[in-house]
Amino acid sequence: MGNKIPIPMSVSNSHYFLLTFFTSLCLFSFSVIYSRNGSSSFASTGETNPIAATTHNTTPPKVRERFHASLESLFQLSVTVESTSLSVILPVSPGSLSELPSLLAPFMTLSDTHLLELFIVCPETIASDARRALQKTFTTLGPATHLDVSLRPWHGYLAMDTAALRSAIFTAKLTAENNGSVLVLGENGLSDLPAPTISMLLHPPFLSIPFGPNGDVIDDVQSVAFLVGRAWAASKLYPPFVMPSALLAGLSEDWKGDLWADSLQNVSFGTLEHLGGLVLEVELDGDSTPSEDQQVLSPAVLVADTSAAIIPVTPSFVFFLPTRSDLRRLVPLICALKTRHPDGIIRALVYDDETSGDSDEWETERLEAYHCDITYQALKITDSGMIVLTRWLANQHIDVVLTLSGHDYVTALLDAKILPVREATLIKLPRSDLDSTEWMSSLSLVEWKNWHIPRVEISIITKDRPQSLIRLLDSLANAKYFGDSLDIRVNVEQDCDLETLQTVENMTWPFGHVVIHRRVIHAGLLTAIVESWYPSSNDTYGLLLEDDIELSPLFYAWIKMTLLRYRHGSEENKTPHMFGISLYQQKHLELPLKGRQPFDPRALLATEDVPHPTTPYLSQVPCSWGAVYFPEHWREFNDYLAARFAELVLPITDIVVPNVRSNQWSKSWKKFFIELVYLRGYVMLYPNYEGFVSLSTNHLEVGSHVKRRSAEMEELFVLPLMQLQKPRESEQLLEMPGHRLPELQVLPVLNLTGSVVSLDYLKEEGVWRRNGILGCDNPTNLYDAP
Repeated sequence: MGNKIPIPMSVSNSHYFLLTFFTSLCLFSFSVIYSRNGSSSFASTGETNPIAATTHNTTPPKVRERFHASLESLFQLSVTVESTSLSVILPVSPGSLSELPSLLAPFMTLSDTHLLELFIVCPETIASDARRALQKTFTTLGPATHLDVSLRPWHGYLAMDTAALRSAIFTAKLTAENNGSVLVLGENGLSDLPAPTISMLLHPPFLSIPFGPNGDVIDDVQSVAFLVGRAWAASKLYPPFVMPSALLAGLSEDWKGDLWADSLQNVSFGTLEHLGGLVLEVELDGDSTPSEDQQVLSPAVLVADTSAAIIPVTPSFVFFLPTRSDLRRLVPLICALKTRHPDGIIRALVYDDETSGDSDEWETERLEAYHCDITYQALKITDSGMIVLTRWLANQHIDVVLTLSGHDYVTALLDAKILPVREATLIKLPRSDLDSTEWMSSLSLVEWKNWHIPRVEISIITKDRPQSLIRLLDSLANAKYFGDSLDIRVNVEQDCDLETLQTVENMTWPFGHVVIHRRVIHAGLLTAIVESWYPSSNDTYGLLLEDDIELSPLFYAWIKMTLLRYRHGSEENKTPHMFGISLYQQKHLELPLKGRQPFDPRALLATEDVPHPTTPYLSQVPCSWGAVYFPEHWREFNDYLAARFAELVLPITDIVVPNVRSNQWSKSWKKFFIELVYLRGYVMLYPNYEGFVSLSTNHLEVGSHVKRRSAEMEELFVLPLMQLQKPRESEQLLEMPGHRLPELQVLPVLNLTGSVVSLDYLKEEGVWRRNGILGCDNPTNLYDAP
């Protein structure tokens, strides 16, 4: 048995609002909600004295202890977070209709974006009067922005509380997916409630069980005091109370019970059937009422400004893994992170595997691997075990959380942002990808934090090579995507063959959406490429693939790693002059006037005394055999091409780039992209692995630009693809200086014909040529077509 670690509690480092009792009392509530069927509806309960009624049934000692422990941890841990989205249900009767304007008053001046809508529930017999009262209220408000209000009359005889419940259930079903909540009011609305309580109800945190100021408290469970009040466990709640949409959505709209409590008991929480909610009494003195952007349930906000917290420079990683086997598969990544960040905090938690003891505390264990030794903790998923986990998380600053894709209890809590890791970047990896994650150790903290920003969109161009298309689709299906979603657009030429069309129509893609676009008029390869993709934002990137391309299973890892470094990393690694990322290694130069020439970038860089000739490099040559294009530059290319074809500046036959073979490619999109690149001084990033190992290869199929194949041509074009690493091998993606992508300023730069130059030289050359063509030296803005 390993050592047991006691977990201290603290408020000062908490950056979340989490009711720890949720994880202990309600861990299994979601399964209960959707498995129980009941029938009830709310009937009028009459006047209820807040916190006056008590239940006298004896609560089992173990349950009582858990209640109290959970309530204690709740108020030691809670701090401010953003409010959950909130819908409001207000029942109106003939007796309260005259008070409708005053009942609406607390909501009409609110501008909070988390307030979705207010629903007025009333008998059909007074619907017209209620509608007139609403119109009068809105008229007095004028054009000011106010909450959306809808009228929901009920038909026939129905108790008011039953109608309110049914409306709440209907509303909850619409908002459950957004972690929303429903505020269920009584006939008196928010009248006669103190301002702190109103603030609590209108700015609720996301809690998993109902809470409010009125209810039947459990008399043999001790209440808990906190900085701004006191809390009780309750068997029943009465309006007003806030209830999570996920709970209400599990109920039937045909509920036929008699009491408010019936509905709450129907969604009781796991084995703790006595709990119906939480009664909170807020006690603030004088002028200490929280502002609208604060939550009165959050004591720490009254003591310290948590928004000014200093984030540690050293990164903090937490791995949530179900089994020890999952941990072993991540050993290369974890060990590489320990080497890269010797002062960083790296914790691994195994939560769904056998533990050697009966304790609910962590058991510290050690994994000895050939890379390094890893200390990790094993924890049972029990009620008290989840409290231990939550307490520990509350005391940590966590930058990155890595876990598995799936739907167990821990991942569900992480997805719902219930566990206190709200400021951390959550990355969910498929189990099948764990063995290929070592490259992630090269990321900086900024790059980790921006993991979810770049979005790659795949565009395939095909016509009449079905077997080639199948090979490309197979290579896409076998690649690793590390939990990311990628959409595919397949562009099919008008005169495609039947087999190609059937292949496209029958394709499946589990990693995103598929859009099929078939031309009705033949356009040719130039138009097919240029119109195959257009960016929707500056964070979307186009991977352009003709059907004779095949990809490495690690192609997306290369794309992700490079985008995070040079587009979403530190400012010093960004430049507007980088237009894309090639997956293909250059093995020949295609633009010299003398014809294609063999090319070895490592040999060239060595002769130029580049300190690290094995480094990736920048080249002006746009790649057409598997490459990612950046959104700003692709938009500019569309504008440039339109201006070029319209001959707005010079005839289409005029030469823009001197002394290159592409001037002869009148039907190639690359000819015009090369022109833009030359005029702007743009560059593309290229890989530079040993033996020309590549992330894509061109199979040189016969088509628009290839009329015949030969052994000599295949030797120039077909490259070996990078394969997945074998056990005890280092990942080939990191075979570069320092085992990480270089800083931008040290990347070698090559011009169109393969000479080593500087980026400043390319910019100046482009300005010189642009001035010669336009006859003026006026500068142009970035991404504006010349």
